[in-house]
Amino acid sequence: MEPQKEPGRDKLEGGELHVRHGKVWHWFDNLWYHYKWRIILAAIGIFAVLFLTLSTCRRREPDYYFYYVGPGEFTGAQQSAIITSLGTAAGEDGQDAKVAVSFLFVMTNDQIAAFSEEHADDGLAVSGAQIMSNRELLADEIKTGNAILFFMDPEVLEETQSSSGAFLEIKQFAPEGTSEQAFSGEYGIKLSYTRFAYDPAFAAFPKDTVIAIRNGISALSLFQHDKALENRARYEALLRKWLILD
Repeated sequence: MEPQKEPGRDKLEGGELHVRHGKVWHWFDNLWYHYKWRIILAAIGIFAVLFLTLSTCRRREPDYYFYYVGPGEFTGAQQSAIITSLGTAAGEDGQDAKVAVSFLFVMTNDQIAAFSEEHADDGLAVSGAQIMSNRELLADEIKTGNAILFFMDPEVLEETQSSSGAFLEIKQFAPEGTSEQAFSGEYGIKLSYTRFAYDPAFAAFPKDTVIAIRNGISALSLFQHDKALENRARYEALLRKWLILD
């Protein structure tokens, strides 16, 4: 005769003990069993993409954009020195600004003809394709780009201005009493009349290089006119800071 069990004290024997899982658990267990390494690799890939995306979003955008446009050519070391110098010159409160600088090799047609004549006997020639491509890049920058201050060859500046009307008269930004000799036409001021006159990094620039300031307002900025004006004002203040008296 079996002993009577007390109410509430029913127990399962060890052999009867088991855990019941739902359908979702069985589906995941089966998936993990068959595709474990694929899932791990996919998770690593997703993590890497998220990390790179977040890093890109947090990356600091340049405070200022600048261009050099002319027949000057610069080594990598010279470009780095120029970028560093501009970062310092554009900084505030002892902190360097983050700047981006593009170097475009551009010559006018007259300069190309003069170069070809000068080097007729030694076989040197400029790349017309490169110059044409860089002219297109310059035109795009003038229409839609971020750069407002340009370091330019005076002849290239004159040619660009005649075709685009993109630059402002420079005298309005110069200190009162600045010598007329400081200006190259109406739109450029010589580097020798700026804070870069004795900067070793800027010794790499051709001696007749000038600074010009782009209007920065175009039909494409019609719906962001106030923002465009605000951005240009930042560069105007920077230009005034860079100019020095004769």
